[in-house]
Amino acid sequence: MSQNSPGESTLQPFAIGDVFVGATFLNDPDDDHAGRGRILQFDADLNPRGVLWVEGTTHLVYGLTFAPTGELWAFDPWSWLVINVGPDGLQRPNRRFAERAFSLVHFTADGNLWFTESLGGDHQPEPLTTRHRPLPGHDSLLGEAGVYCYSPAGELLQSWHPDYHGGMSGSMAITHSVLAADQRTLIYVSETGPRLMRFDLQTGEQLPDLQSFPDGQRQMFFDLVADTDQSLLVCRGDRVDRLDTTGQVLRSYPLEEFGWSVIGTATPELAYVANWFTGEVVRLDLGSGAVTARVSIAPKCIAGLAQYAGHE
Repeated sequence: MSQNSPGESTLQPFAIGDVFVGATFLNDPDDDHAGRGRILQFDADLNPRGVLWVEGTTHLVYGLTFAPTGELWAFDPWSWLVINVGPDGLQRPNRRFAERAFSLVHFTADGNLWFTESLGGDHQPEPLTTRHRPLPGHDSLLGEAGVYCYSPAGELLQSWHPDYHGGMSGSMAITHSVLAADQRTLIYVSETGPRLMRFDLQTGEQLPDLQSFPDGQRQMFFDLVADTDQSLLVCRGDRVDRLDTTGQVLRSYPLEEFGWSVIGTATPELAYVANWFTGEVVRLDLGSGAVTARVSIAPKCIAGLAQYAGHE
């Protein structure tokens, strides 16, 4: 079955090195982020292995990440759904931890789950045609830019409300994030905003930004990932920057065109990066800076990327 025609799912049992891409099949002329949920599976060389036509979602499949058990997690922030796919390649029943637009989950050593909220305030994302529904009991409030800790059983244990920027639309809150090796420092961005922010999940303290720029300079941050305990890789639209723990740039990796905004699991040797505008995914060699594999999917549909490294 073609990956570009909704039909039978062909996702294979996960193999170490497989790359998974949330690449929704956009097919609504009135909503530029709506369509049939789709997760594509590739091997480490970006050769196609399978496709999952996600059941129950309405918009972009967002924020792919793996649980310690090897289960793939993803999100539809428009329908407030959490998607789970087992290592056997089969979709589990969707879950809703809260009626909020979650963007990602972080798993801590104590077994708890920290969810980040992708929206804050009441600004709909102009000039896009997509619209988010307000929180229950509100006429226009889309989100509260929170971080929410849940037990494995789904009980809300703790919540914080860090600073956020809003991005170009004003609505973007904690859209992309990394949990530092200390298991308490959240490093995050409001997509298209000029701040790389930090927050202490243990004390509720806002920490100094790792990097920040004045509004109006078109210095934008997108997705990020830790490649070691000592450095981060951050998408900057036209490049990927490697930063140390103080925010200093260790190296930049220029990439063709603009739109590099999604990054997957990285090692000190390589990373997988996707371009929102072109729909291309590349494997980036972090030693040479060369692109060593690439695949084209579709423009303006990729909102999550992760590589499978096995499980406990």
